[in-house]
Amino acid sequence: MHLLSSTKKEPPVIDGTHSQNLAQALLKHQTVLKQFIRRSVSQESDVEDIYQKMLLKVLKRRSDSDIQNPLSYGFKMAENSIAEYIRESQRHPDELAVEPICEKSNLEEQLHYHQRLNLYQQVLTDMPALRREAFVRRKFHGQSRTEIADAMTLSEEAVKKHITRAMDDLKCAVQRQLHEGH
Repeated sequence: MHLLSSTKKEPPVIDGTHSQNLAQALLKHQTVLKQFIRRSVSQESDVEDIYQKMLLKVLKRRSDSDIQNPLSYGFKMAENSIAEYIRESQRHPDELAVEPICEKSNLEEQLHYHQRLNLYQQVLTDMPALRREAFVRRKFHGQSRTEIADAMTLSEEAVKKHITRAMDDLKCAVQRQLHEGH
């Protein structure tokens, strides 16, 4: 099955009509495409970001061919965009979402918060890659052990062990810091 139309030869389109038609088709199917993205990405803001990047790619697309099945093409784009998102988040595992600090908290509380955040970032950075990925997928992306096992091609038991060990690493690091502080 060909996604691109090849029945008759047309001159290349310079005005972006095909891209606009494809973008309109993706907008028409945005609910189902976002649901598809949501299966792999737990944060709604990330779902929106991925979808918006897809639309931008479509609008920048230069092609003289019309897409026969825009929804199928949209699913493939979503799949590629999700993979790109996951690769990017693995490249920067030490960047945690910053928790807002209450302006009424005192400076000592803010210092402790930043120390904990730095400690967590360091522990995550020092973890073996599989352990870190399983932990981040579970705790930050809200994926189930089954989803993680499928995505990482591991058994659910292995995923459970990686997450447990990551939690132990964090707990030990906090305990060490507490003992060093006294």
